[in-house]
Amino acid sequence: MDERDDINKYREKRRRRNKTIKFIVFVLVTTALIIIVINWKQILAPFKDIGSKADEGGFPVNLTGSANYVMGELGENFYLLTDTYLYTYNADGAELANKQHGFQNPVCSSNDKRALVYDKNGKELKMYSKNAEIFSKTFEDSIVFAKMGTEERSAVVTTSSRYSNFLYVLNSEGKQIFRWASPDEKIMQVCFGNDDKSVYVSVVGEKGGALVSSVLRFEVDSDQSELWRASIGDSVSYSLENCSDGIYAVTSAGSFLLNDQTGEITASNAYSKEISGIAETNGIRVMFFRDPVSNGETVNVFNDALEIKSSAFVESLTAFDTNGGRLYILSGRSMTSYDSDLREIKTYELDDEYSDMEIIGNYAYLLGYNTVCRQEL
Repeated sequence: MDERDDINKYREKRRRRNKTIKFIVFVLVTTALIIIVINWKQILAPFKDIGSKADEGGFPVNLTGSANYVMGELGENFYLLTDTYLYTYNADGAELANKQHGFQNPVCSSNDKRALVYDKNGKELKMYSKNAEIFSKTFEDSIVFAKMGTEERSAVVTTSSRYSNFLYVLNSEGKQIFRWASPDEKIMQVCFGNDDKSVYVSVVGEKGGALVSSVLRFEVDSDQSELWRASIGDSVSYSLENCSDGIYAVTSAGSFLLNDQTGEITASNAYSKEISGIAETNGIRVMFFRDPVSNGETVNVFNDALEIKSSAFVESLTAFDTNGGRLYILSGRSMTSYDSDLREIKTYELDDEYSDMEIIGNYAYLLGYNTVCRQEL
């Protein structure tokens, strides 16, 4: 009898132990699932660039003619933004993804890996890889503009009821890692340092009845106080870019090159003509000025001291781009490439008229009314 009681006690003890183990396993699995559900976007984000499925591709890429398209660069790929969708394509014209953003006034800023689409004057934005949505975010105030960094950080400038503007910096998961409130100056432009740890901001304010423009530097991972401030005259800034030789600021009346570590102005240039275009400095520093007499464009190439190195007149200008130290100008049914001295290298006769172009690698991607074509360079 005692032996049978011992067996029953052993069996009961084993049942309780099994129940305890099952309960612990259940709790662990449930907790893990909850964590995954809450953080699934962040967990999957590193894998969203892998294994994208593309169609067969080929050029021309046929588009719906009823939509207005904006074309941009996405590393070796390109994107097309419409009022409802973001389309991404690889270098061979194969569609990688099409994502509906749902914004009224969509604008896109991109780098080699990411495309940031925001609703200008709205409150939402979305971050995409070449084939998937990474995150979406809603702000309390209206978005004035947003800018991608060199890696996966992004800057967002919003309105404010208490200040002139708010500047936010988001990490790769869309979390706020930096915020600066501009008390009485309007934020005009933003750019990142090479490692996205510094952010440079151009602002315009008023002092004694006159405009005052400045460039400020902040360290994203430290406090909110500016590291330096440099004055760039009394004109509104049009462009702010991080270049190999410093921070390049262009205003309506002059251009400035600043040391990225100290803010010291290392070069400057003044002009009185109306600026009609500013090219990114991909090995060549180019600006276009409107010619009121001929109704054409004067193109100037500047050296490292921001002195005019070469100049030329362009009668008709549809679009332009720079790459590898060369300038490409699209005009009607032709595209012409120039070297840094504005010597004509080659003119490409095109099969149609195009409204925009992107120079990516060894190709020019040309946007037409309902097609995208590719021209080998």
